Amino acid sequence: MLPPLLRALLNLPAYLAGVSVLFWCFQGAALTGFLKWWRLSGPRSDVQAVLDYLKAAFRYRALKLPGPDIAEGKVVYLFNHRGWGDFFIDMWVSGARARPLSRRAVGMAFPAFTSSLMSIKSILLFNRAGVKDTEKFNRWLDTELAEGPQNSLLVYPEGTRSQKAQSLPLKRGMLRYAFSRKLPVQVVITAGKEEVLNERRRWAHLGRTLVTGCSEVLESAQFEDFEEFAGAVQRLWDEQWERVHAAPRSGFPPLVPRFPELRYSAAILASESAALALWTAVLAALTYGGVRLLARLAVAGPAGRIAVVALALWTAASLAAAALLPPPKSRGAGAKAASSAAGEAQGAGRAATVAALPKQD
Repeated sequence: MLPPLLRALLNLPAYLAGVSVLFWCFQGAALTGFLKWWRLSGPRSDVQAVLDYLKAAFRYRALKLPGPDIAEGKVVYLFNHRGWGDFFIDMWVSGARARPLSRRAVGMAFPAFTSSLMSIKSILLFNRAGVKDTEKFNRWLDTELAEGPQNSLLVYPEGTRSQKAQSLPLKRGMLRYAFSRKLPVQVVITAGKEEVLNERRRWAHLGRTLVTGCSEVLESAQFEDFEEFAGAVQRLWDEQWERVHAAPRSGFPPLVPRFPELRYSAAILASESAALALWTAVLAALTYGGVRLLARLAVAGPAGRIAVVALALWTAASLAAAALLPPPKSRGAGAKAASSAAGEAQGAGRAATVAALPKQD
């Protein structure tokens, strides 16, 4: 067991590499052939291509608990929110059937991939603090969903990222939207996402196994009262949360998402090509500058060469640790207290859930 400070230093290069892979995912997918940007006719899903690229880069896999699959049609999908890994894991789990509703800050932090997602109408960015008129915001959602290739929504009803052992209470905003539009909702919980890419703990790990479970579809049109509908959603959420987090990470079949075939208009393809070209040029310029800086450092003298070699060894060791070592356990009184409280509150439910899961060969 490495001391916490040493483990944090060991994690850092792999974490920065993971964030870079996510930041430049469209460019990486285009340069490696996952994203066939030259295909201008016929079915093409840039989102699926990028998600496949990220899955190969992080080498994660998801196991599917027995039960319903991701629903098709116009649905509001309710996902749990753990960290930056959600950005690509949840879209892959959903088969890229929905447009994620994300804060505008995500676009500011990751402009290289959000600009491409916006160009193909596969993400919705909004200013949470600027939503003063709820019905106006809902009408904006109606318009955006009607114009895009995907007319479903992927939302995080907890309202913020949380890595606690228990779920946060669900916010009401998007539930009210689903209820007002008589849209069905489906709860999708995935355990272990924060182990893949974790901005709070500043780590990235490769080859992690996740567990995903989907609830039955809940038809909001069957409820006349919103509070009754919200209560039913909360119960469905709690049940699915317990079921997924109680399940072992082995013995279940791999999740195989069903991705829809999309056809982009000429305008969308032109916009996406422009976004790809712009940010690929930026990536090329930054890469060139970085290589030149390292080359100058290497010829600056013995100290420079030692620094370059040390950086290379540090990075190699970090990537090896990301592939071979499990994520560190939560530490500190706060984490232990949260885990203890969660265990007391959820122990009985988890035991019942494990007992209810079918045995696997």
